[in-house]
Amino acid sequence: MTPWLIWLIATIVLLTVEVLSGAIVALCLSVGCLAAIIPAAIDAPIVVQFVVASVGAIAAFFILFPIIRKYKLNKAKGDKEKSNMDAMIGRVGCVAEPIVAEGQRGRVTIDGVSWLAEAEAEYCPIQNGESVEIISFDSIVLIVKPKR
Repeated sequence: MTPWLIWLIATIVLLTVEVLSGAIVALCLSVGCLAAIIPAAIDAPIVVQFVVASVGAIAAFFILFPIIRKYKLNKAKGDKEKSNMDAMIGRVGCVAEPIVAEGQRGRVTIDGVSWLAEAEAEYCPIQNGESVEIISFDSIVLIVKPKR
């Protein structure tokens, strides 16, 4: 078997390991093996092939590791961003229909959108025009308290 084919097989095997495990090291080693195909194709001595593979793997580690790490950190950070109803918590709205007592629903307008809203007994009554802060939600009903 020719040396360049051995390096190609090693590259494919290491890329497969990378896909299955997510280990950055396997990706860097596969880049080194890919670089070693060039001297192997021109029948350079095996020592030269290993030196090229080593240099290629080390260079790939220093180049790819920070990029992949930054991508993974950004991806993890993005998972913590609020979305959908969770993004409503902490927002401020204006009461459009009064919330007279606990369990009775009124309406709150946020960004021009009217939402059903309730308040706990300690915050009732809340009159039209008052500013309220969203403290939680139950399905599509906002739970609010007066913004003071």
